[in-house]
Amino acid sequence: MSLLKDVLSLGKPAPAPPAWARPLFAAELAPHLRRQDGEVLVWTIEDRVSKATVTDQFTANAEEYHRRYAHSDHFERLFRRAIEATGIEVSPAPLILDLGSGSGVNSIVPCRRVFAGARMVATDLSGELLAILADYALAEGVAEAIACVKMDAMTDGVLPGVFDLVTGASILHHLEEPKLGLAAAARALKPGGHAIFFEPFNGWGIMRLAFERILAEAGLRNDRLDPAVEAVLNATIRDVAERSDPDTTTPRFPTLDDKWLFSRSRIEGWARKAGFAAVQFTPHGTHPTLYRDMAAVQLRLGSGRADLAYPDWALAILDSVDAAFTYDAKRELMLEGTIVLTKAAT
Repeated sequence: MSLLKDVLSLGKPAPAPPAWARPLFAAELAPHLRRQDGEVLVWTIEDRVSKATVTDQFTANAEEYHRRYAHSDHFERLFRRAIEATGIEVSPAPLILDLGSGSGVNSIVPCRRVFAGARMVATDLSGELLAILADYALAEGVAEAIACVKMDAMTDGVLPGVFDLVTGASILHHLEEPKLGLAAAARALKPGGHAIFFEPFNGWGIMRLAFERILAEAGLRNDRLDPAVEAVLNATIRDVAERSDPDTTTPRFPTLDDKWLFSRSRIEGWARKAGFAAVQFTPHGTHPTLYRDMAAVQLRLGSGRADLAYPDWALAILDSVDAAFTYDAKRELMLEGTIVLTKAAT
């Protein structure tokens, strides 16, 4: 059942959006979604007005939705590590634009903890996901500091040169043209401002090679893997091959949810063309058992099961791959990482 339903009349005049948010947009903000008590949860650009409200089902499930915010600790650590590693200085009480916020668990909530006094514009194409974030902000008493706006953040909906920081948690690799996301970030930032993105990288090619080796070894041993394990390995191999250097001209490409595994050079090239003067990367995983651990995660996520396991000989292959790559090599060939960009000061 949808979280939303159309209504003929909202029964009360539209309140104003947060005063600090109104000057940031190229057009007026208008209500998009309300709670049934009339409280506006989500705004939109004026020409996209939708008279809708949140249903009783949303209200009943709000507590369940809010539980997900307990998982924001991981992303808070990523923000703090990236700032420490790169040495960037974000303005006090910054004005933040978040691209592709969803329910805010990976970006808005961690930013509240990391950047004291921040005012944040959360953007997404899904009004329903933003309603979850807005409801959470109301419950936490911080709604005045978070403006949830349904819009395509890749467009020119916000004015140029007004934000101190742009953030995006796993957004660029979903885009058909990630360079447009980087360009949107650069356009929105003040001179000298920063952008922080969390993204997957084509170091996943190492996992692909490890999985291909496991499948080959199973054939040599005549020791077939559990069919569910074999299916996850084959699916991962195909996924990594498709996303490492995707053919953006195929009919299938726009239908993919996850579209890209980035290289450092590709990101740096796009970022510099967008107007960023500095491009820095902070790898997320470099520990001695990185590939064994990621193989376990992939098996659990790919199958949806917690009872599957690799045979001992397959674990030995993963351990040999881990042993073959030094700490520095794992940093260079990262599976996932934080991209930290700084716009030219003039």
